[in-house]
Amino acid sequence: MRVLLPVSAGNEEIEFTAIFDVLRRGDLDVVIAGIDGSIDPVRLQMGLRIIPDCTLEQASESQWDAIVMAGGIPGAMNLGDSTLLRDMLVSQHAAGRLIAAICLSPALVLQPAGVLDQSARATCNPKPIRMPDHAWPPDEFTSRLGDKFDPDARVCVDAEHNVITSQTPGTAIEFALAIVEAMRGSDEASRIRDYILV
Repeated sequence: MRVLLPVSAGNEEIEFTAIFDVLRRGDLDVVIAGIDGSIDPVRLQMGLRIIPDCTLEQASESQWDAIVMAGGIPGAMNLGDSTLLRDMLVSQHAAGRLIAAICLSPALVLQPAGVLDQSARATCNPKPIRMPDHAWPPDEFTSRLGDKFDPDARVCVDAEHNVITSQTPGTAIEFALAIVEAMRGSDEASRIRDYILV
């Protein structure tokens, strides 16, 4: 099974690497696609550099069993600004294939693409966000999910609509395990969970 993991400058390291690591442990074929049209190294939020396998344009020519997005600032904002990614998510959602996003990506990528329109509940980063040069209001991102925002759910699995959302870097392994469970079953997720002592 094939998973597309788009990467953008400013994605959050823990989220991005936990997703990649856990999904690979689940024997999923994870392909990293650079959204800026190149396969040059991409600098994540804290400075880690990731080399994409392909461009998003190349990835758009294939069908994916899942599309999964990390968050981060400005990573989630950059993902949300990609018209091509939005078009891919609309098609993925219409086909009933899995979409998953963590941190700010549920609010900044999934919600604008209409992916969460039918979901009864979802989550995203519930904490006030402050950067050295900017601070956002406490509910700047959670309010975008409206009354479907669940502040108590570390990971929200909407099995009916094939959407998984999660909160912050501290929930990244749980989030990735939920994706493995959705794609490979509970036994495979439990095997990984037991091995890494979650």
